[in-house]
Amino acid sequence: DMVRSVLKDEYEEVLQDPVFGPILAILENKLLYSGKIIHSFICKQLKVSKLHELWFVFERRPLRFSQQEFYAVTGLKFKDEPDIDFEDWEDDKGFWSRVLKQNTKISLLRIRTEHLEVCNKWTYVDRVRLVYLCIIQGYLIAKDDRVSIPLEYIRLVMDFGKMRMFPWGLHAYDELIDSIRKATKDLHLKNSYVLDGFSIAFQIWVMEAIPDIGTMVGQKLNKNITKVRCRNWKGSGKVSYEDISSLE
Repeated sequence: DMVRSVLKDEYEEVLQDPVFGPILAILENKLLYSGKIIHSFICKQLKVSKLHELWFVFERRPLRFSQQEFYAVTGLKFKDEPDIDFEDWEDDKGFWSRVLKQNTKISLLRIRTEHLEVCNKWTYVDRVRLVYLCIIQGYLIAKDDRVSIPLEYIRLVMDFGKMRMFPWGLHAYDELIDSIRKATKDLHLKNSYVLDGFSIAFQIWVMEAIPDIGTMVGQKLNKNITKVRCRNWKGSGKVSYEDISSLE
């Protein structure tokens, strides 16, 4: 909300982006994030030997959450581009070029408390890059705001074409399932846990897989959409753990 209010024009430009626009549509459509739904499914995880997919059980029915389901929800690509040098970037003498040359540590916390106050002095393209980095680090990869943004991501936003070709689906999915596995490993020993990654995509998968839960949290905008489903849900109300339990 802070980024959108300070950088309205830049945010609107990113909202039209073919890769990141559908991700922002979740926020624009005001879909509620339900930690209770996510937690209820994390507690139902099945032990499987496959490394790149998760399985859950609901009403005695096994449900798979794999790269295929993540792609259907987000539309983010998994295919790598070996012919593209994602490490290469061009120095334009702007703010982010200085960050890369000086190996400066930048976090979302610093962006919020320092850089948003002075970014009006930056070039327009550097402000657009700031919006992209906030979406990537704070929503798609979803790290704590004190964690430094990897230089890899900063190099990527130096070239919007390369940035859109990057296999974000692969990175975001791996980050999410690693976080879910970490959370469930000692779940019986902890009162709480932190879930990194694009966890609302996991919630949308649950809403798609179990329509009764979907109608508790949101409303589908178009029943015929089968791709990039994250943009197809509009928030409509709150959900309680008791509501979820009653479906089991």
